[in-house]
Amino acid sequence: MSSQRHLFRRGSVWTWRRRIWCGLPGSSHTQISLRTTSLVIARVVASRLTYESDRMYDALASGDLSPADCKSWLESVVRAELAAITQTRTIARLDPAASAETDRHADWAQAQAWRLIAERGLGASVAPADAETLRGAGASAEAMATLERLHARIVSEILAPAGVATMIAAARAALAPTQPDKAPLLDAPSYMTILQLRKFLIAGRAAAWDAADQMTDPTQNWANDFARSLVASQQLPECFVTARAEAAAHTSPPSSEVVSTPVASPVFPIAGPPPDKFTFDPDLLALVGRINSEPDRAHIKEDSRKQLIAGVKLFMRATGITRITDVEQQHLKYFKGVLQRLPRHYGKSPKDAARSIDEILARADDLPEDEVGLAPRTINGHLDRFDLLLRTAKSENLKVSDSIELGLLRVPETKRDRDKREPFTVDDIRKVFRHTVWTGCHRADRRHLPGSLVLQDGLYWGPLMAAYGGARREEILGLAPEDFCEIDGIPCYHIRDNAHRTVKTLSSERLVPIHPHLIELGLLDHVAERRKARETAIFPELKPTNDTETFGDKIFYNWDRALDIQLDGNPKGLCFHSLRHYVIGFLKGDKTVSEKERRDLVGHVGTDAHDENYDTPTRMWEMLQIVMRLPRVF
Repeated sequence: MSSQRHLFRRGSVWTWRRRIWCGLPGSSHTQISLRTTSLVIARVVASRLTYESDRMYDALASGDLSPADCKSWLESVVRAELAAITQTRTIARLDPAASAETDRHADWAQAQAWRLIAERGLGASVAPADAETLRGAGASAEAMATLERLHARIVSEILAPAGVATMIAAARAALAPTQPDKAPLLDAPSYMTILQLRKFLIAGRAAAWDAADQMTDPTQNWANDFARSLVASQQLPECFVTARAEAAAHTSPPSSEVVSTPVASPVFPIAGPPPDKFTFDPDLLALVGRINSEPDRAHIKEDSRKQLIAGVKLFMRATGITRITDVEQQHLKYFKGVLQRLPRHYGKSPKDAARSIDEILARADDLPEDEVGLAPRTINGHLDRFDLLLRTAKSENLKVSDSIELGLLRVPETKRDRDKREPFTVDDIRKVFRHTVWTGCHRADRRHLPGSLVLQDGLYWGPLMAAYGGARREEILGLAPEDFCEIDGIPCYHIRDNAHRTVKTLSSERLVPIHPHLIELGLLDHVAERRKARETAIFPELKPTNDTETFGDKIFYNWDRALDIQLDGNPKGLCFHSLRHYVIGFLKGDKTVSEKERRDLVGHVGTDAHDENYDTPTRMWEMLQIVMRLPRVF
C-alpha cells in the first residue's frame, strides 16, 4: 500500500479507490485500475483522479433545499406520520390482531427508536447504557427486545436504496404543489439534498411519535356533546316526542295554551370524511399493502404475500421506480434483463440484501454461464405479479401506462416440468448420506472434514426426513414440536400452517408417518428435547431472522457443498427438492402403491372432483407400510 491517499496495489498493479458518500444509492466505493506497475506513474495519475473527484463531489453538494422547502418537507413528514399513527392505533383498538400490551410495547419501542436515531444518528445502536436507563424506568425485557429489533429495521430501511427512493418521491410530492419546478428534486438530488431530506424525515417522525401520546380521539366527546344538546333543546327523536305527547294527553288536565319558542339546535363541527377518501396512493409498496390486505385474498398463503413484497422491492432496487403510475414498458423490459443476469442463487445469502444491484450483477459476470439467470418460471412469476399490480391499480383508477404488454416479456420454458429437476437414484442417495454430516465431522463449523462429531441439527435431519417421506424443504425444516403426534399408535408429524410458515396449498396439509430408521436414529428424542426446552421449532437454529429468509436458507450452503463433494461436482444439478422427486418416482415404480396413496403421502391434489370430494384419507397403518417401502439410506 502507498502512503498517498486512495492509492492501493492489487497484486503488482496499482489501483485508485475512493469511498462514496453512504447516502447515495449504489456502490459504497468507486475503484479504477491504473493499469501500471510503476509507483511513480500511479502517483501522478492518482493525484489527478483525486483532484477531479474532489471537484465532482463539490459540484454534487450544491443545490441544497431552501429553508422554506425544508419547513414544507418537515411539516409534511409530521402530518403523514401522525396520520399513520392514528390509523394504526384505530385498527389496533377496533380490530385487534394482538394484545393491548403488545401494541403498547410496539408504540413505546417506535417512539424510543426514533428518539435515539434523532439524538445520535443512524450509526449508533441501542447502547447498554440506554438499555439500563430504560429498564430502570420500567421497560420490560419484551419491550427492550422489540426496541432493538425496530431500531435495526428503521435504520436499515432509511439507508436502503428503496428507502432513499421512497423518501425522494415523498419529498417531491410535498414540494410540488407550491414549487413544481424546484430544481433540487427535478432530477437525481445531490448528496447534501438527500442528507437534508433525511435529517428532517428523522426529526419529523421522532417529533410525531413524541407528540402521539397527547392525541385523543374526539369522537366520544362529539357524541356526548351532541346528545346533551338534543336533551337541552328538547329536540328528541320523533318517536320519543310522540310518546311524550300521548302520555301528556291522557294524564294532564286542560290548561291554557302555551306558546313555546323553538330553541335552535347548536351545530357541532363533526368532521366529515377526509378529502382524499377516494384517492389511492400510487406508491408501489402501498399498493402491495392494499392487495395483501384485501378480504377476497385472505386465502392467499403468507409465502405468496412475501413473494409479492420481495418482487416489488427488487424492481425498485433495480429501476429506482417507486410508483405504479411511473412504470413503463421499458422499465419492465430492463427489469426482465436484470433477472436474466442475476446469479441463479440470488437471495440465498443474507449479504445480498446489503449489496447494490450493480455489485450483484458485477459478481455474476465472474460466474459460469449455468449459474447465471433466474429460471424462466421465476421470471414469469415476477411478470405475473406485475400483472396483478397493474390490474389493481386500474381498478383504483390510478393512471397506469396503456402501452405495457407483459406478454411480450415472458420467457419461454425450455423444459417440461418433469425434466426441470433430476431425481436422486438410490445409489445417489446412499453416496450423499456417506458424507461427514452423517458419519462424523471435525467440528460444528467444519462439517465437511471427517471426525467423530455427529451433530443432529436441521442439516442432519432435514434431508433424512425428505428421503423417508418426500416432503418439501420448508414443510420439514419449519415443523414445530406440537406438529408431532401419534395416530393409532403410530408416530407421525402433521404438515400444516404454524407460527413460522404456511404450507403451499390446501392439499399440502397432511399427516406423514415417521420411518422406523428415523426413530432408531433418535428423531423423537430430538423433538422431546425441543419440547422440553419450550422451543417453537424443532430446528430453532434455522429460524429466519427477517421477512425474506426461509428455514432452508441456513442449510443451503452446507447441503449444496455436501452434494458437490459426494457426487463429484453434482453434474445433474441435484438439490433438496430432488429428494421429493426421488420418493415420488420410487413409489410410482412400485405397483403395489396406488396413485391415491402416493398423493396422500406427498400432498398432491386429486386428479378430479371425485378424488377431491369423495375419497377418504389413507389409514395411517397403510401409510406406514408405504413409507417403509423406501430403501434405507445407510
